[in-house]
Amino acid sequence: MTNLVLLPGLHGDAQTWAPVMRALPDGVHATPLDLPAVADLDALVDEVAGQIAPGSVVVGHSLGGVVAMHLAERHPSLLAGLVLVTAPVGAEDPESAKARADRAASLSREAYEEIALDGMEAVYYGDRGHDPEVRAERLRAARVYGPERFAAHSVAIGARPDRSEFPAQAGVPVLIVGASDDQVVPTEEQRRWAEVNGAGDGRVTYVEIPETGHMLPVEAPDELAGAIVDWLRGLSG
Repeated sequence: MTNLVLLPGLHGDAQTWAPVMRALPDGVHATPLDLPAVADLDALVDEVAGQIAPGSVVVGHSLGGVVAMHLAERHPSLLAGLVLVTAPVGAEDPESAKARADRAASLSREAYEEIALDGMEAVYYGDRGHDPEVRAERLRAARVYGPERFAAHSVAIGARPDRSEFPAQAGVPVLIVGASDDQVVPTEEQRRWAEVNGAGDGRVTYVEIPETGHMLPVEAPDELAGAIVDWLRGLSG
């Protein structure tokens, strides 16, 4: 049985992955995790590593992808494969990273929830960010996630290293999943990342899901689950 470990992005919790998990077939077991409220990226990854069984395929969305790549570097024996869903590629410049961390620091719960809901049209495809059900799910996740986690993760993601050449060097098979209309991690950047890392050579695979934005796991859970399962079958076949 294949074991997937699912890591959410900013403002996301383990339950964010529930629609993807429902779409997985028998024989694929998935464990969704909450990312701990730890600001140091190394320490965050080491804490997550303690919850992962050796031989797992780690699936990370956005910040979760940052954590997954760092995990593969620090704890390579745990991973049998890596799925990077709309994951940031480059490092953040120090000025931008500091500004990000400062904005997230010491927020009240109300102020944090306003940030989580603000600008949803930029992270969802089309008008999905205005859908009442989508907004309700975003608020549910944000209330679980909370301002303390947001502050810590804003520091951690700002400290990420450049991963431009990482997929080809990962030491395990890598699936990069891009969104067709991602305004956060631009689609063209995802395509170039896959191309320069030899997508299609058997070690790195690129799949792009149409009519999706950055919140791909929420927007197209069936399609994402299908892409992961097809990739897993290709590895075993």
